[in-house]
Amino acid sequence: MPPKSDITKEQIIQAAFAIVQEQGLEMLSARNIAQKLNCSTQPIYSLYGNMEEIKSLAYQRVVDHVRYSMTTYEDGYYSPALNLAIGFLHFAKKEQHLFRSVYLSGYKSYDLDQEEFIGEAISMAYMRHSKRLNSASEHRLKRVFLNLAIYLIGLGTLIHSSTKKLEIDEAIIMVREMYETLLLREKEGMSCE
Repeated sequence: MPPKSDITKEQIIQAAFAIVQEQGLEMLSARNIAQKLNCSTQPIYSLYGNMEEIKSLAYQRVVDHVRYSMTTYEDGYYSPALNLAIGFLHFAKKEQHLFRSVYLSGYKSYDLDQEEFIGEAISMAYMRHSKRLNSASEHRLKRVFLNLAIYLIGLGTLIHSSTKKLEIDEAIIMVREMYETLLLREKEGMSCE
């Protein structure tokens, strides 16, 4: 009987996250996790039935990291919601493999009528801090969030791919302008009701 492995489920997920962060979701395999943990694939498959379960848990850890990254940027000049958006842009620039894994890999699709999009709850809570949005309906607030999220993912993709030379300061100005435009549009919509 082979000796008992000291590898834990948490170590496996930590190693999986590290692989995704360093190389991307497409490089996640039992062999690569085993190599990172300096073990065979046997303890990986003993603790997890299949790679899809590990991939799903690693993906969730990446999404949690996206949320955390968004909340770490703080500049007293900007509103809390704008700080989240800027935090997202910094994430897109700094964590290229994680950004690609979440937003460009196609690994997970979101049905926005059935489930919350990444960062939705925290973004909407932060938007409530705006005097212009604190009385907006959930529907209107969600619309502002989704429009801003689509815009941010597009900017993040440009930053990530270097398709267009886009400095972070230029992207921040663009996000501020888009956010103000969305707020103005929602304010006009609320006054028509």
